[in-house]
Amino acid sequence: MKGSGIPDDPLSTAARTTLLAQLRTCTLKHDELGQEILLNLILQNLLHNNLIDQADKMICNTELNEPYRSTNQAARFCFYKGYVKAVQLDYTESNNLLQQALRKAPEKALGFRTIATKLWLIVQLLMGEIPARSEFMVKGLKNALTPYLQLTSSVRFGQLSRFTKVVQKNTDLFHDDRTYMLIQRIRHNVIKTGLRRISLSYSKISFKDICEKLNLENPEDTEYIVAKAINDHVIEAVIDHDTGALSSKELTDIYGSAEPATAFHKRITYCNHVHNDAIQAMRYPFTEHQEDDPNRKKREEEEREVLAAVLEEGMF
Repeated sequence: MKGSGIPDDPLSTAARTTLLAQLRTCTLKHDELGQEILLNLILQNLLHNNLIDQADKMICNTELNEPYRSTNQAARFCFYKGYVKAVQLDYTESNNLLQQALRKAPEKALGFRTIATKLWLIVQLLMGEIPARSEFMVKGLKNALTPYLQLTSSVRFGQLSRFTKVVQKNTDLFHDDRTYMLIQRIRHNVIKTGLRRISLSYSKISFKDICEKLNLENPEDTEYIVAKAINDHVIEAVIDHDTGALSSKELTDIYGSAEPATAFHKRITYCNHVHNDAIQAMRYPFTEHQEDDPNRKKREEEEREVLAAVLEEGMF
């Protein structure tokens, strides 16, 4: 980019040195907006070249003051950080970051919203959740999200053969979206969903029949897959080694378990996170009377005395 000092090809390996030098200069000059822009360019460069570990170190070793100077740059930073967390298997943190990116992104930025939504949908599937159908019907994104809707449908019903066909049909698209590696991990979720549906439908079923229903390649591996699903509490069943079959246990009342409390806790945490972000993003104009108010120090001193008295009484 002529006149801006940014290399013409910011995604090239050679441009990384220039970008790092410019970031150092902006840091020394306390140019916060410049730091945000250059940090995003460096992260884009690293992720484009599949340098995930270096991108993670860059994020951890770089401090940005909040609130961000540019909401658009904040959205980009949350997206890049969310992608890194997804690759590192930290799906919960990735989900939160991608939601922040979508909230901060402008409504007219369809390109960014499309790729961020695609990654967010995949992360939800990796978390074991099924995205709502309304997420795929967003105006301006419906056509771009059609392959991901087909993918989600196959995961929802545990149809491994259909999942494989969708992946093979859209391999090039998933590679261009840089989600192919993450989608490969979803295969295990498809198998788990299929096993869950089978365990609910049959009180007892042989491993051979399970292999046929899930379209698994090797019948001998079915027993190990089932054993892992039982160990992960995906299904409530026992293995009968003598007959080579899976026997399902009687269903228990889900409201007698900790699952409802976990779901409520997750929703409350999300609401608190949105509330805290909103407070941090608020900006108040500086007024002269704040500094010249003669009673301000007196009020602060009284508040400290009240707080000290409360603490001594042991009310907290």
